[in-house]
Amino acid sequence: MAVVFAVGCGIAFIFSAVKTEIVYRAIIDSFPPQFQDPYNSRYAIHVWALSHSTPLPLQAEYIESLWAACVAFLCLSLCFFSLQQPIIGCVCLAVFAGCVFSTVRSWKIYKENCNRATNQNDKEEA
Repeated sequence: MAVVFAVGCGIAFIFSAVKTEIVYRAIIDSFPPQFQDPYNSRYAIHVWALSHSTPLPLQAEYIESLWAACVAFLCLSLCFFSLQQPIIGCVCLAVFAGCVFSTVRSWKIYKENCNRATNQNDKEEA
């Protein structure tokens, strides 16, 4: 059973990494100059990916990557639990809980951005 969870973790992690890289490459040019180098840009991706100026489809891809990371940590936790490693499994489960909390906050920001775009479209039509 551990192999199934490990494969699921790997697939979810790769999916998350690919989605994050797609968003990163699409918005790297909009970063301030001090965050455009590869070392500092990793700190700016979360803020700029959910900013108002980022197109909503890119924001949606970023949220998908966050959810995939949550799935990866859950699968990793289940893998360790199935290998009779409860301490490591609990640590991974705690990381999963933190990841879910952060992802839900990011999803709320994304929803606010969607509502803002809808309200702006309604004002333009009126």
